[in-house]
Amino acid sequence: MYNKALERNIFKVEKHPFHVYKISRLKGKGIKRALNLEQVNKIHNLDLTKFPHLVNHRNYFMFSFYSRGMNFADMIELKWSDIHGERIRYIRNKTKRPFSVKINPPLKAILDYYRVHSLRTKYIFPILLYNDLTPLQLDHRKKKTLAQYNKGLKEIANLCGINQALSSYVARHSYANCLKQKGVATDIIGESLGHADIKITQVYLKELGNEIVDDAVEVLFN
Repeated sequence: MYNKALERNIFKVEKHPFHVYKISRLKGKGIKRALNLEQVNKIHNLDLTKFPHLVNHRNYFMFSFYSRGMNFADMIELKWSDIHGERIRYIRNKTKRPFSVKINPPLKAILDYYRVHSLRTKYIFPILLYNDLTPLQLDHRKKKTLAQYNKGLKEIANLCGINQALSSYVARHSYANCLKQKGVATDIIGESLGHADIKITQVYLKELGNEIVDDAVEVLFN
């Protein structure tokens, strides 16, 4: 109500009771889950011959991982016209920032697969069934397919013996965690994720867990 009143110039911002103290500070922070390189490779190399219904789900996860943590909302709207030579160029829905991702060999393999297995729409992935959906239709389709995708990822986790919850966003967290695991500088990780401030990346990586620190301490005993 106060924010609406501010928008309508009913009173000055100095009188806003939540100008300094923000209720958002009361929100708890959920623990971000991420896979290490060994676990990601298990998913990448998983034989799905007997589980063809999981092929798309595995492809979406690996595509997100190898495309610098592209989230599902951007993936479903990714078009063939977004491919320019050896790069994918798109606008991220969340931040409206332009991204340019190099098409590395794993990405190329996935793109080549969907050149054969697409729905013949303008979209790369067989998620949006028709071109030019309305915003309401787009939102409905995203929610429906995201639920199916996350359900498929749970099956994949069980097949790989990964004892933690997998969801679409774990691919993004895992990408950051694996770069950290390989010793990539925090500012480079932040730039690749599209973070505007290195402090965001520092908090992001800190919340991923203590695995890297634990491994470093092991040096004392080996």
